[in-house]
Amino acid sequence: GRQGDPGFSRFFVSLEDSLMVRFGGEKLQKLFEKMGDEQIESKAVTKSITMAQKRVEGYNFDMRKQLLDYDDVLRRQREIIYAQRNRILESEEVHEMVHVIFEKTLDQTLQANILDEKKQTVDIPGLCKSLEMTGLTEDRAIHAQELEGLKYEEIKLHCLDRIWNDYEKEIEPVKMQFLPFEKTVVLRNIDRNWIEHIDRMDKLRSGIYLRSYAQNNPLQQYVQEGFDMFEDMNKRIDREIAFFLLKVRIRRETKA
Repeated sequence: GRQGDPGFSRFFVSLEDSLMVRFGGEKLQKLFEKMGDEQIESKAVTKSITMAQKRVEGYNFDMRKQLLDYDDVLRRQREIIYAQRNRILESEEVHEMVHVIFEKTLDQTLQANILDEKKQTVDIPGLCKSLEMTGLTEDRAIHAQELEGLKYEEIKLHCLDRIWNDYEKEIEPVKMQFLPFEKTVVLRNIDRNWIEHIDRMDKLRSGIYLRSYAQNNPLQQYVQEGFDMFEDMNKRIDREIAFFLLKVRIRRETKA
């Protein structure tokens, strides 16, 4: 055209373009089949192409939003773990945290050996055996005779006092040197379990879309199962820290 003409743009769309195949709709497909290889210029066709473009943009937006929703689950978990790590790194009271970890591990063990939830009765032989699995060696074992006739809370207090007092007695001669070691044990267990948890979450996310075939919402399933896995990880961290520290024996050198 002449210099200064506004001109116009023309776009060419193939009928085999994935945009048209997936989002064009049945009416447009029938029109394409009817027209064959002829050039098509029509307001109706242009409108259909525009609508298809909007649908694909909406689809892509939904996909990006869904990815962000999935990422948000792990992001929140990461914030919790990092806050926990920073608290441990900056704290001078990790020894008190270890006491809490022992208590939480004991709670898990007790809950696994409850005979009657309402009456809070405990399978005492089963509890004693389970306590061995938490790291209590034979010389520190808690025996059934000690717990006979005690109620749930009394059993908990007795076991915690025994476990903690034995642990304190073991580390007392080198306590000041031992405290940094406690911090290292706690941090390493958190880090290792967190890395493994990320791998498990990736595997869960890879297969979660199959849940839609069972009429389940994949994102809701991912959120719920991801939460359960995170809770299990935290319990496992407590158990592994307790197990490692309860196995500690301080070697005392005797002077010749």
